[in-house]
Amino acid sequence: MLGFNASFDLVHQDEQSHAVTFSAPNLNGLFAAKVVPGETAASSAVEMTAPMDAGEPAQQLVVKFYKDLGDQLMAQTAVQATSAQTTVMSAPTQQTEVVPPVPAANTAHDASHDGQNTPAGPGNHRASKNTFMAMLTDNNPGKTSTMAVAALVVAVVFLIFGFVALGTYPPISLCIIFAVIAAALCAVAYLKTQPGKKHGRILTVIAIGVTVVALALSLIGAAGGRPSSSSSTSEDATSTESCDTVTFPRDGISAKLPVIDNTKGNIYYEYSDHMAMRICDISPEEFNDYMEKLKKAGFTADYEKSSVHYQAKNNDGDEVRLQYSESYEQLTIRIESASYIKEEEEADDEAAAKKAEEETAKQAEEQKKAEEERKRQEEEQKRIQEEEAKKQQEAQNQAQSGGVTPAVKEAMDSYESFMNKYCDFMEKYTADGAPTSMLSDYLKMMSEYSETTKKLDDMDQSTWTDADMQYYLEVMNRVNQRLASVS
Repeated sequence: MLGFNASFDLVHQDEQSHAVTFSAPNLNGLFAAKVVPGETAASSAVEMTAPMDAGEPAQQLVVKFYKDLGDQLMAQTAVQATSAQTTVMSAPTQQTEVVPPVPAANTAHDASHDGQNTPAGPGNHRASKNTFMAMLTDNNPGKTSTMAVAALVVAVVFLIFGFVALGTYPPISLCIIFAVIAAALCAVAYLKTQPGKKHGRILTVIAIGVTVVALALSLIGAAGGRPSSSSSTSEDATSTESCDTVTFPRDGISAKLPVIDNTKGNIYYEYSDHMAMRICDISPEEFNDYMEKLKKAGFTADYEKSSVHYQAKNNDGDEVRLQYSESYEQLTIRIESASYIKEEEEADDEAAAKKAEEETAKQAEEQKKAEEERKRQEEEQKRIQEEEAKKQQEAQNQAQSGGVTPAVKEAMDSYESFMNKYCDFMEKYTADGAPTSMLSDYLKMMSEYSETTKKLDDMDQSTWTDADMQYYLEVMNRVNQRLASVS
């Protein structure tokens, strides 16, 4: 119901605590206004919280707010006493200055106190300014800026690239491109985290610092891989050998080479039939001069030539190779005798023959394994066919025997045959008056009876079909009838 007017951006509103959080145009940080209980049960007051980083403009805005609100309520204007100022941390975790509350609904004060409650000037409660810290942090509540997170991730990747660059020597242009991408993301993230916008300024500042460090590391790595005239590396830019004074070899096959006086470099190896060395501080003109000397020395057969390479043989079959590095001004000389070349070729042929023999043996072994696998598959197929034929034969026999399993029928028929034989024996034994001469035959008969019944008991009747059980009962019934006739 108040007529107070103000221009601000509402950030948060809490209906339960009667508080609002807002930002003012052109001011850093957030303001908070909250209705709190007054001195009596029938009164209430408004408590303002201003950001300290905003400085004088925020204090002036608070004074104007209280003055206009007091005029609206026809109450005394709140007095900002210096002793009542308190620095606290508000909900968005910003440094704020709490201004004493002003009555919002209690009109019991008379106008005689107006002179004592005049608002103090801005200078009495001025907040200390810290513009630099305000640039590095933000007081924005809510979600963290996605761009700030992206800038930090790219900066960390750039930092990893910087450490890798120390050992891989990437092109400087690649380092600059990576740095521009990271810097662009940092700039966008910085704008996205301005006051009143998304949170994440501290992440942006960290990303900027990481980007600077990564750029320095990557440039150092890129510069470390660039060749220089004072470098003492080998022709392939990977050797760290120094260029010391060396005597040009004159023994063995090396005696066929033109001599280079006052040389600096290294002798890689030297034998009677082959030699290799590196010579430093050789200009392109000196390389061409030495190549002409080689031609005059007879190395002109089967030659190969370019601006940095020369290869040729002499009449004896000896071969020389020159390789020049313009970047490092270094010359590599290699010479091999005809006998050494022949030995190397024979060794290569022997190695090739051995490799071919190994390949042949390997193929033979693979063929053998394939043949064994084929035989195994054939035997497996034969076994499966035999099992199928056996099953079919059993099924056929079972069908012919009225559905009784052949094994069961055979066992029961054997049992019935023996029992009939036993009954015939017992009838004769009884009719003859149980003669002693038949006692041994009787014992044999009982032994055979035990074996026959054991075979029958060992059968797994749980696998029998209904036809098997029916046949079993029929046989046992006939046997019992025959036994009954004997007794």
